[in-house]
Amino acid sequence: MAFGSQQWMYSSGDFTLDQSLRFNDDDSAYLSKTFASAGNRKTWTWSGWVKLSNTTNRALFGANASGNAIITKGSNIQFEQYGSGTNYYIKTSAVLRDFSAWYHIVAVWDTSNSTSSDRIRLYINGERATDLAGSDYPALNYDHDINGVYEHRVGHDQSGSRYMDGYLSEINFIDGQALTSADFGET
Repeated sequence: MAFGSQQWMYSSGDFTLDQSLRFNDDDSAYLSKTFASAGNRKTWTWSGWVKLSNTTNRALFGANASGNAIITKGSNIQFEQYGSGTNYYIKTSAVLRDFSAWYHIVAVWDTSNSTSSDRIRLYINGERATDLAGSDYPALNYDHDINGVYEHRVGHDQSGSRYMDGYLSEINFIDGQALTSADFGET
């Protein structure tokens, strides 16, 4: 990993994303933390700026060895809970192929929501991803492995093969709140 600053163009001008991390999949680099106690496994939000280097399957964030993650699947983004006989996910139809662009990704897990299709949400550059290539939504109040007492990783999903190749910046993990992309950003 390498530290740096990257320029990002925004509709109202440009600004610098300070302290970005460069992940090289050949180095198998990632960040990790194991929480001493579980947080809210029904409701949480992950947000980050992402700049991809290729369209190979890559993990942005994950927890537990069974493959629970926010990952790129080719040029698509997939947000999943996988393992123990379950596979809850949404996969975008939108593709991220511009390797010179920064994408703002917000992933929301909210199984306390009574509307099934609102229990897993993705926002890309401020827009909710509603055109999906696939989905399978969890039951009401289902606990995700993320935010449990597991090792959590940024830049790898613990499956052994999906390391991030690109840049990550401004990573936020919010326990117990289902936020939208409007809750993050430059003002």
